[in-house]
Amino acid sequence: MKKIIGLGIVAILIIAGVVGGTMAYFSDTETSQPTTFTAGTIDLAINDQNPWTESFSQTFTDMKPSMTGNITEIISNVGTNPMAVWKMITDVTTGNGTAAYSGYASSEPEYVAEGGTFSSGSPVGNNVADNTIDGVIRFSMWVGGNPYITEGQNYTVSAGTHQLNGVTSAVKNQYMYLGTIAPGGNLTVVESFHMDGDTTNWAQGDTMTFTIQFYAQQVQGSPQPVAPTPQLAGYAAPYPIVYP
Repeated sequence: MKKIIGLGIVAILIIAGVVGGTMAYFSDTETSQPTTFTAGTIDLAINDQNPWTESFSQTFTDMKPSMTGNITEIISNVGTNPMAVWKMITDVTTGNGTAAYSGYASSEPEYVAEGGTFSSGSPVGNNVADNTIDGVIRFSMWVGGNPYITEGQNYTVSAGTHQLNGVTSAVKNQYMYLGTIAPGGNLTVVESFHMDGDTTNWAQGDTMTFTIQFYAQQVQGSPQPVAPTPQLAGYAAPYPIVYP
């Protein structure tokens, strides 16, 4: 009897050993499909050109006091993210134009206005060229059909301070905030260049060359992306920029 019980205990231990060696738990594993990280894009086109290659020289040919030349630009967001947009008038240079009058000035009135004198009816070439025409060009701008920078109706010297090259507030080389544009959206900008009505003969034939630059920047992020500098006083981006 004792022998039988002993064998039973041995059998139980053997079974227990077998179970312990093959024991498992219920489980499950899930694996995603390959995931790609794609950076968004900030890209703008101007007047359906990307890159923008237009020139508007013809608009400002033969300008005179009290005349205005306008440029219209349609800014398109062709990227995948909302963007904030600024513009700048830059690379402003001036010149005396063609010295058609005896090699001294563009005309006889310009020569006289610049202090030129005559000897026996002939110019002696003692005029002092004045080509600061960028100081008598007033800048105005409409954004999205709304007035943004205006210099008054009569464009006299006292009408405002936004010359391209002003004593107190030069527009050139200053970023002007225009607003935000959604992907696929557009913003129309009209800018006006007006020659002061009291500009005298010293400016005859003078030239001014400039470029127009647009800058687009993302509006989403933490911390807030920093605006370009310098921004035109009174026309800087409101921070933080709130995307509509």
